[in-house]
Amino acid sequence: MDARRWQRARHLFDALADLPQTSWHARLVDECADDAELRDEILSMLRADAAASARTDVSAQAPEVMRDLAERIAAESARASAREQAGRLVGPFRLLREIGRGGMGAVWLAERADGAYAQQVAIKLIRGDWDADETHARFRAERQILAGLQHPNIAHLVDGGVAADGKPWLALEYVDGEDLRAWCDRRRLGIEPRLRLLLVVCSAVAHAHQRLVVHRDLKPSNILVGHDGVVKLLDFGIAKLLDERDAGGDATRLFTPEYAAPEQLRGEAVTTAVDVYALGLLLYEVLAGRRPREGSGATHSTPAVDPVRPSAALARSGGVRTGRAAARRRLTPRGLRRRLHGDLDAIVMKALRDDPAQRYASVGDLAADLERHLANRPVHARRGDWRYRAGRFLRRHAIAVTAAAIAASALAGGGALASWQAHVAATQRDVARREAETARRTVEVLVDVFKAANPSTRPGETVTPADLLDEGVRNVRRKLGNQPEQRAALLEALGRARNGLGTPDAARPLLEEALALRVAGDDRLAEASVRLALGTVWSRQSRNEEALAEDERAFALSAGDSRQAAEMRATADLHAGIELANLERWDEAEPRLRRSARSRANLFGTDSEPYWQVLVPWAFNLAARERADEALALLDPAWHAIAARTAPGDWERSYLLGARSYALTRAGRYEEAVAVQEEALATAQRVYGEDHPNTNEALVNLASALYRNGQAGESADAYARAIAWRVANPARKRLRRPDNQLRGYALALDASGRSAQAIEVLARLRAERATIEGVGADEHAEAWLLLARAQRHARRFVDAAASLHRHREAFAAIGGDHPRETAAGLIEQTWLALEGGAVERGCDDAQRALALLDAAGAKPAERLHAHATLAACWIDAGERDRAAAAIAMLSADGRPRLLPPEEEAVDGALQRWRAPATAQRTSASDSPGQ
Repeated sequence: MDARRWQRARHLFDALADLPQTSWHARLVDECADDAELRDEILSMLRADAAASARTDVSAQAPEVMRDLAERIAAESARASAREQAGRLVGPFRLLREIGRGGMGAVWLAERADGAYAQQVAIKLIRGDWDADETHARFRAERQILAGLQHPNIAHLVDGGVAADGKPWLALEYVDGEDLRAWCDRRRLGIEPRLRLLLVVCSAVAHAHQRLVVHRDLKPSNILVGHDGVVKLLDFGIAKLLDERDAGGDATRLFTPEYAAPEQLRGEAVTTAVDVYALGLLLYEVLAGRRPREGSGATHSTPAVDPVRPSAALARSGGVRTGRAAARRRLTPRGLRRRLHGDLDAIVMKALRDDPAQRYASVGDLAADLERHLANRPVHARRGDWRYRAGRFLRRHAIAVTAAAIAASALAGGGALASWQAHVAATQRDVARREAETARRTVEVLVDVFKAANPSTRPGETVTPADLLDEGVRNVRRKLGNQPEQRAALLEALGRARNGLGTPDAARPLLEEALALRVAGDDRLAEASVRLALGTVWSRQSRNEEALAEDERAFALSAGDSRQAAEMRATADLHAGIELANLERWDEAEPRLRRSARSRANLFGTDSEPYWQVLVPWAFNLAARERADEALALLDPAWHAIAARTAPGDWERSYLLGARSYALTRAGRYEEAVAVQEEALATAQRVYGEDHPNTNEALVNLASALYRNGQAGESADAYARAIAWRVANPARKRLRRPDNQLRGYALALDASGRSAQAIEVLARLRAERATIEGVGADEHAEAWLLLARAQRHARRFVDAAASLHRHREAFAAIGGDHPRETAAGLIEQTWLALEGGAVERGCDDAQRALALLDAAGAKPAERLHAHATLAACWIDAGERDRAAAAIAMLSADGRPRLLPPEEEAVDGALQRWRAPATAQRTSASDSPGQ
């Protein structure tokens, strides 16, 4: 056997040695279809190795029953070895459990055992079989490589050394997550967020390349995403330093065939191009949900068929699988094919060129093309004509084009108002001249704005929509300096566009300048319009009192019998109702919203966008006041009308979906609420894009719905994404109280078993609330209760008792009666006593909590929570007869839907009831004290 065929045999042996024997033949037929002799040779090696591992003399020609016996013996031997290894000390670490196994050996979860500090790591142990010298050298190389790689998305080296048995080991950062492909699919991420995750991977790989390190085995299982959403690149165990002496094609090859570049399979020199190819494969799979050569007849070792473009592969396959892949990307099958067709097809295929010289020259070039695609700029992988480049330009500047349209509409509206005034004054001719001059000046301004987007005007620069709006402002001030009415109209339009981009700080000075011009011009309706726009800026900055003041001034300015005045008053009522609701002045908000709805129904009809705009905040108002059924009844006619006539993706649909989901949540219809809010998020992503406050708000609402539906893990993941966006975009926050995102995140983490993380988030919550105006003393007090619950779940009983004490002190300082809050503290105190083994026979705290809730007219779910707590206490105290009535209530059909803490209490009581009484008392007496 020549050297090249031996290398191929060696690689396949390593890949199959740890797999069940029943899978060997099929895999070898696939991998060695062109070489039966090589297949037989590898099969003989595998059987000999299995026989040796099992310490029995079974040859390759032994009967099938003997081979099965050998396999079972070998498997049991591996399990026994793992049991023996558990608890073993490796350096300062103790092995806990095996979490992976590959060609080079096993990977173990381990914890630090020297008492220096608490730490978990992944320990990599070498196999004790042939070619030990070469494998040891490879381990030494990996240790050196990892020590030199310092990147937030590369799992870092913690420690390394040689164990007592002479085998080398590495301690690596432990990443508790799932592979990139599964992480994206389980969260049904769209195409854009998938591309942004791949850009993070590209950044990590590029970092390694800059240090002359090639990974050589990039695949989904080597790219994990943790619970915090952070991507980590793993396993540089087969990476090769480019300046090593054995960088040529005769070096031993260790890689996964499915993700190997053609030159790797051919045994040629390894360069950074192999990682570019692997990233192309990964990109293909993450975008299309399939591998490039599936169904082509080619094998991994002999890729004789060129890969098919992702969009074409989806079109060919069709059926259930394509539909499932599209759904996981929040698209239809046709929508997914259209999304991949063009730029993404071209990028993937360039990365997958057979000739390394024809691929992207570097990972950075691949990432740059992905960035160009996301920014709607021409990608280098496509040599598009002028139509392609023009199309990219229009997509890139869609918001600016919209802003221009808004500006034109504002001028048209201003012209209509001027015409009306001119008709009253019988000065039609002057109006016509003024409108002609306005049109001419507007065209000049807009032409200059779009000149700024011409690449030849600003070579090498990336022109953003915000840049175009800034250019518009400069031109307005320069060319309309002596025309205050036109200047005010355009400044208002540009200010509204700026606010729509999620940058209220930039919008406010434009609107304030427009307002000064309108006040000086003594145009009351025009002034009212600007004040309403300014109010939306204050609202976005969570300054709701200032927003309400502007809305009230706008309403007062809109007196009169004209249609324009009536429309302005209806809009002012709408805005005022929203701000009153934001300020939780519910009783004042509803009449304003009701009056606005009545006016807009008369002006525009009930099947109109202006009317639906009022229904949404009105429905939110009703649902927040425990009138969810009324809210759903209010929304239903508009919902059915828009569902029948509006194409998916229209913003009105997203608007109504969010309100409907909230009302369903408040009605306790949690499963429906989650489904509706998932559609609302997908619609917002299509309408606004991933990077927009409205999309982030929809994500927060989905996180809340998931939590209420008992999907705490998914809720925590959604909150983490929303908070990460808010932290990255501090000037674009949309929620009035962003700290509530942290509150929801902490609740979801605690309910999903990640109480230690919840404790950290609650510390951030208390710190953030200390900086926000309008946070009530009761909210500061509540944070201590949430902290106590998380500390109890983390078995930190002393800390939990201290937090409960702070909770009581906080409410005592507020003064007055707080029956529901006091009851919540008593319930938590009871559970702390139960888990800490300090049960009081009278269960006084739980009885008092129930009495307080009964007197306060609390919701059924809150009362059920107290009943469950009291029942658990009586059971642990040995008074099962007294608990029986409460247990019957907990087990009854038709009980209300519960939140996770309430559900936990009910489950705890029922589990105690089902356990033998003696076991309960023994368990309670053996529990650790506080």
